[in-house]
Amino acid sequence: MSASPLTIETKGVAPVAPHEAHGTPRALFGLWMAANVEFATLTTGALATGVFGLSAGQAFASILLGNVIGALLLGAFSTFGVEYGLPQMILGRAWFGSIGNRLPSFLNFFGGFSWFGVNTIIGGYALQEMLGTGLILNIVVLSVIQIGIAAVGHDLIHTAEKYFFYYLVVVFAVLTVIALTHLGHLAPAQPKLLAKVGGTSGAFILTTSIVLAYVLGWIPYSSDYTRYLAHSDDKAATQRSVFANAGWATLISCVWMETLGALIGATVALEKPSDLFVSWMPRWFEPPLIIAIVVGVISANILNIYSATLSSLAVGVRLKQWQAALISGGIGTVISILAATNFIKSYESFLFFLGYWTAPWMAVSLLARFTERQGRTGGVSAGFIAWIVGIVASVPFFNQYPLFVGAFAAAHPGFGDISFLVSFVVAGIAYLLLTAPAASRVRARA
Repeated sequence: MSASPLTIETKGVAPVAPHEAHGTPRALFGLWMAANVEFATLTTGALATGVFGLSAGQAFASILLGNVIGALLLGAFSTFGVEYGLPQMILGRAWFGSIGNRLPSFLNFFGGFSWFGVNTIIGGYALQEMLGTGLILNIVVLSVIQIGIAAVGHDLIHTAEKYFFYYLVVVFAVLTVIALTHLGHLAPAQPKLLAKVGGTSGAFILTTSIVLAYVLGWIPYSSDYTRYLAHSDDKAATQRSVFANAGWATLISCVWMETLGALIGATVALEKPSDLFVSWMPRWFEPPLIIAIVVGVISANILNIYSATLSSLAVGVRLKQWQAALISGGIGTVISILAATNFIKSYESFLFFLGYWTAPWMAVSLLARFTERQGRTGGVSAGFIAWIVGIVASVPFFNQYPLFVGAFAAAHPGFGDISFLVSFVVAGIAYLLLTAPAASRVRARA
C-alpha cells in the first residue's frame, strides 16, 4: 500500500516487496505528458527550422520519425520495472556486470543532473524575459523547489505530475492556437542554413537524431516509475498497459511540442530560448504561460533528479536516498549557473552526447532482457564489452561541429549524424558474437 505522498521515500535501489506495490499504469500517461509538454521540448523542435533550415513539412516528418522510434523504445523499457521491481540502472548489474554497470550508471547520473541544468536554464531565461528578475536568482529559486520534490521521492512525483499534466496541456493548447493564427504560412526551407549542415538530407538526419536523442535521455529512467507495479496479479496485462501509456504519452507530447517549436523557430533569430517569445504573444497570455514554463521545468526536472539519485546509488554511493537527491540537485544547480550563456549550441551538443552512450546501452539491454544467452568472455561481462565496442565504432560518425566531427561525417555531411544507428547495430552484433544461446551451452557441457 502507498503511504502519504509527503512521506520521504527510503527504498533506494532495493527490490519492491509485495506489500509495497501500488499505483496503476494510467498514471504513466500523465507523468510522461507532463514531463514533455514543456519548453525544452518546444526548443528541441525549434532547432529543425531555426538552426538547420528545414521547411515545416520536412521538420514534421523528421520529428515524427524520431519520436515513433523513441516512444516504442521508452514503452518497452518501462515494462522492465514491472518485470523486476527494480530501478532501470540497477537492472544492468546482471547484463553489464557489477563493476561494468557502474560506468553507464555514472553516465546516467551525469545526464540526470545535466538535464536538470538544461531545463532550469530555460525556466530562468523565461522568467527573466517576462518578469525582469535576475537569471541566477531565477535558477536558484527553481532549483530549490525541484530538488525538494525529488528528495521526497516516488509518490510525491507521481502526485505532482498528475496535476501538472492538466495545467500544461491547457496552456500549451492555447499557445498552439495563438501560434497558428499568427504564423500566416508554413515555414519554407532556408538554403543558407541547410548548406551549413550538409543540405536537406543532413538537416533531416540531424533533426531526427536530436529528436530521438531527446527521448533516449528518458529511457534509462523509465523503470524507475514502474517498479512499484511489479507485483500485479496479471503481470502481462500490466506490462501491455505500461507500454501503451508510456509510449503514447511520449509520442503525443513530443510530436506536439516539437512541431510547435519548429513552426515558431522558423520565424525568429534563434540564439536563446526566450527568442521564441515573439512579438505576437498577447500580453494577457504571458502570466499563465510563465506559470506553465515554470511548471514544465519542474515536471521534467523532478524526474531528472530522482533518477539521477537512483543512478548515483547504483554507482555505489553510500548515502540515504534523500541525501543523494540533494547532492545531485546541487550539482545541477551549479551547472545551470555556469552554462547559462551560449545556450542553444550547448543544448544541441548535449542532446547528441546523451545518445552516444545510450543507444548501444539500449541494444545490449534489449538483447539481454529478451534472449537467453551466456557470455563467452570469462570473467569480463560480454554486455559491457559490446557496449564499449558500439561506442567506439560510432566515433567516425559523430557530427558535433565545432567540438568534433568524425571522419565519415566530415566526408559525407549529407548523412548528418548517424552514430546512434551505428552504435546500436554494432553493439547488438557484438553482444550476439560474444555470447551463446544458454541452451546450447548447457548441451555442450553435457
